[in-house]
Amino acid sequence: MLRCPTCGRHYSSDVQFCPVDQSALQADPTVPQASGVDPLIGQTLEGKYRIEQPLGIGGMGTVYRARHLLIDRAVAVKVLNQRLFEDEAARTRFQREAKAAGRLQHLNAVAVTDFGQSPEGYVYIVMELLEGRTLREILAKEAPLETARAVSLMLQASAAVAAAHDAGVIHRDLKPANIFVTQSADAPSIVKVLDFGIAKVAAETLDDDEPHTLTQFGAMIGTPRYMSPEQCTGLDLTPAADVYSLGVILYEMLTGTVPFSGSSPLAIAVKQTSEYPRPPKEIVAAIPEDLERVVLHALEKDPKDRPSNAAEFRSELLEVAEKLGLEYHALISSPDIAALRDVGVESPSGRLIVDLSRLREGRVLTSGQNETTVLAGGLQNRTPEKTFSRVQVGFKRGYSGKLVVAAMVLFALMVSSILFFAGRANKSNVQPAATTSLDPSPSPIPSTSPLPSPTATEKPKPSPSPSPSPSPEKKRGKVGSIVKKVKRILTKPF
Repeated sequence: MLRCPTCGRHYSSDVQFCPVDQSALQADPTVPQASGVDPLIGQTLEGKYRIEQPLGIGGMGTVYRARHLLIDRAVAVKVLNQRLFEDEAARTRFQREAKAAGRLQHLNAVAVTDFGQSPEGYVYIVMELLEGRTLREILAKEAPLETARAVSLMLQASAAVAAAHDAGVIHRDLKPANIFVTQSADAPSIVKVLDFGIAKVAAETLDDDEPHTLTQFGAMIGTPRYMSPEQCTGLDLTPAADVYSLGVILYEMLTGTVPFSGSSPLAIAVKQTSEYPRPPKEIVAAIPEDLERVVLHALEKDPKDRPSNAAEFRSELLEVAEKLGLEYHALISSPDIAALRDVGVESPSGRLIVDLSRLREGRVLTSGQNETTVLAGGLQNRTPEKTFSRVQVGFKRGYSGKLVVAAMVLFALMVSSILFFAGRANKSNVQPAATTSLDPSPSPIPSTSPLPSPTATEKPKPSPSPSPSPSPEKKRGKVGSIVKKVKRILTKPF
């Protein structure tokens, strides 16, 4: 029986490659394991790490659950396979994995805490213990993934790879089996990038003799279904090679299949270098066009036509996620409790009910103002380069704009009517004083001649009495009633 080092499935001896992930099948690494007994179970490495149980078997080593006896904490210990103890290149590669992972201090990269060799000859790496599933296990049961979920997982994975590129490390073996999704009851899922076993560190950070110990004569090392064209042909690699692998992984998450597959690793490598992938929308029509462009940009054959590193690829993906309004979990987008209270309502039972639409709007308005990037040098706060003292808001043309204009005109008419009636009322209330004449013309001089007395037959004609003018109190009452009507009109919604 042969065993796949990637998925762990067993096949008969006449099968050379795993039908699921095209990995080369291997025999069980040690004779004791073939008989069902692992000699490391129960042993303590260098008096510190007691091996408890195996967690998984990879191409270079076996990962065990162990306990750090000095601080009583569960850890993961990866031990180099015994059949590789005498292989100097394998030992150097294993040590390089510890060095490359140890240089990274990022939330989405697995943390390596120790490296050593026991007196019995076991070479091991100590890492943080993770609880969850690999992306390979998730895709085997749930592919294709929903768009927002796929983007969220890729944003986290690309953040770890971007940190590696900043530290001068090229992973070179990115695939779903090396992406772990943690699961916890009290925290959101966090992606961890694993296995820097064939990672290449920048030449200026290596010793002079190290670059020639791993890839002599242009050897092809990696997983063909996720390898870039230049990696398949054994050319020098740049961070753009990891971008191609990330593009293949995102393609598989969205469509449920990889861009290229074949009956052998060589057949797949030929397709990687000569054929173009099928557009994702032809497989799953619901994939947004903007997201499809990001995937196809990462899968360009020429490294110069792709994003130059994982940071540029992640920036394109993040821009599309914001444009499409996708909900995602990433380090820079995790809201604190203050932001949740601003967009939430506390129920009578004490629970906080969060309005996701308001939270998304707040993210868009404040995106880029309080971003935090975790690198090997620590936390760096990013502040906005430009500030704006005012915001101009224009009305959209259409039915709503006409209503606003009509309301403004009606309001202006009402105000002018109020001022007009108030002015007339004030003018009518002004009375001339008894001792002051406002007429500049001289008053007539009374005559000294006697007036004729009226006769019996002649009666004076009564002068017409002037019509009674409204009192000032009545005028003020009318003005007050008009004002009340205007107030009632203004308080009613349009």
